[in-house]
Amino acid sequence: MSHVFAHRGSSGTYPENTMLAFKKAEKTGCYGLEFDVHMTKDREVVVIHDETVNRTTNGRGAIKDLTLDEIKKLYIKSGWLRKEKIPSLDEVLEWAKSNEMLINIELKNDKIFYEGLEELVVQKVANHQLQDRIIYSTFNHESVKILKKITSCEVAALYSRKGINPVLLAQSLNADAIHANFRVMTPQLMRDCQQHGIPVRLYTLNKPALIQKWLNEGLSGVITDYPELAQKLKDKKE
Repeated sequence: MSHVFAHRGSSGTYPENTMLAFKKAEKTGCYGLEFDVHMTKDREVVVIHDETVNRTTNGRGAIKDLTLDEIKKLYIKSGWLRKEKIPSLDEVLEWAKSNEMLINIELKNDKIFYEGLEELVVQKVANHQLQDRIIYSTFNHESVKILKKITSCEVAALYSRKGINPVLLAQSLNADAIHANFRVMTPQLMRDCQQHGIPVRLYTLNKPALIQKWLNEGLSGVITDYPELAQKLKDKKE
């Protein structure tokens, strides 16, 4: 069965990776939520996509060079009157206790390797007792190996380059699933994964025709900026 994951929340309509986007995603009835995490200078974990705050906030600087307090003083740049802030992972996990969504935490440690990020994130999830609702994913394949050693949660290998065999990638890393850019996946590669029992989730599926195509192929997860649209297409197909 295919499931819909809200990519950075309902980010096609609301400011990405904010509590507003996450709460709006929940209201769509979608199965899961996907978001990104980085580590701050004082070893806290915050939910943001980029390595810097430059694009999405009114501030400047790398996450690794800013403390949580400094980050919390910033506001998300958006057209909304409500001033959203960068949430901490603890904030999102605490809110997640109020619903039943599956949570895909992407560790953004492929461009900057945050020493100990894997252990810190896994511990925070354990502190909130949400282990049974977590999928970890990362482009850093060494990080996949670390996660597989320290958690029983599902761990997915992310990739976005053509020419990679997803079955061999999953097998070489002992990954539980594959998360791939839809542009590098083919129906045959997906069938190969399915034959080996490897779930495939594709990002970022936003156009109705693309969503419908991959739903018809039986992919495990639609990762989309528009969860309401994807959920309606999924419900119609079923």
